[in-house]
Amino acid sequence: MISSSSQIVKTNLSTRKRLINATARLFAQHGYNGLTMRSVALEANANLAAANYHFGSKDALVLEMLRERIQPINARRIELLDEAKARNGKTAPSAREIFHSLIFPIGEEIARSSKSRWSLAQLVARTFTEPVSFIERMHQRFFSQIAKLYHQELSLAYPHAPPKEIHWHLHLAVSSMLGALAQHRRLGDFTEGECNEEEVNEMIDRLIRFVTHGFVKGVNASS
Repeated sequence: MISSSSQIVKTNLSTRKRLINATARLFAQHGYNGLTMRSVALEANANLAAANYHFGSKDALVLEMLRERIQPINARRIELLDEAKARNGKTAPSAREIFHSLIFPIGEEIARSSKSRWSLAQLVARTFTEPVSFIERMHQRFFSQIAKLYHQELSLAYPHAPPKEIHWHLHLAVSSMLGALAQHRRLGDFTEGECNEEEVNEMIDRLIRFVTHGFVKGVNASS
């Protein structure tokens, strides 16, 4: 027989998960300014007191929702990057290996199902439209350290390239990645059926090659 305390914990976890998932849906549809704690509670079939109990504020709720979705991807990125460094020994990984570790984990996520692909594409698309203050908080929380890590690894791979050029071309590579993800669901219409959005692995492979060639050409031209 399940104890009352165990049942409470289970209920709390279930409520928390519903609130997180509801936040993801509303954020993708309406953005940060378009949702409230009350609307999230209603969407999650929970009460406002429960939303406040678990998260305390809309800001904390949205950032926790993003953390749950971004942190595993960032952890996988670091894992793949460490594997590339181990393979290369004292030699820095190539630009392709570095960008593979950056982009491939997103491919793994969106390849899981059409639902996860749609959800992630919507969340990424929202990063282009949200208020600057929120984007800055999101970047500081989830991407600041990993951006520094990738700048460091690319600097080791291209020691003669000025740091500013590494920043510029990493920024352009990341922007290409985000744009491709945000617009991926429109691929079929954009290509009049020639390309299929279900071909996730092909898209990811092409994206890795595209940003690698662009980065290498760019930093070599500036050296």
